[in-house]
Amino acid sequence: MLTWAWIGRRRQREIIALCLTHINKIIEESQHLKKLLENCFKRNREEAKKEFEKIFNLEREADDIKRNIFMELSKGSKIPEEILKILYEMASKVYESTLLIRDAIMEIYENPKEALEIADKIEALEEEVDEIRVTGLAKILEWCNKTEPSACIIAKETIDSIENAEDRCEDVADVIRSIALLSL
Repeated sequence: MLTWAWIGRRRQREIIALCLTHINKIIEESQHLKKLLENCFKRNREEAKKEFEKIFNLEREADDIKRNIFMELSKGSKIPEEILKILYEMASKVYESTLLIRDAIMEIYENPKEALEIADKIEALEEEVDEIRVTGLAKILEWCNKTEPSACIIAKETIDSIENAEDRCEDVADVIRSIALLSL
């Protein structure tokens, strides 16, 4: 029970209940995935489409529950300014990447070489975010030795989420690069 010493019993039960609700959504989602694939094998497009829609909605519900879990865990937690600055720096680079994506899309057919150069800039930003993440994780781990586990979880998940967002930007840049190369 020492693991849960940082939260009260009532909150502990609430968080566990949310976790169970979350895993049940995931189980339900996987059941519908199985049905989706069965319908694909049977070439039953209408039923497959219905299953896909169910999966899509269940995934959203599971994401909402996950956010609620993190909100519960984060109550009363204060992330140090040093770590917040790292998160802000990462988020700023993600923002810059999204602006570059827009610019690349605008150039893709009129000036594909420019779109390629912009895609390279996005890739460079992704590499920068990866480097910042390593530094950030080191700071988070250092801080975790002095703070409650819930705050550590929130900080680590936040840094990972920002890094994942930048990875998705790089994925879009790769698609832009492919289209631009075909347009040359």
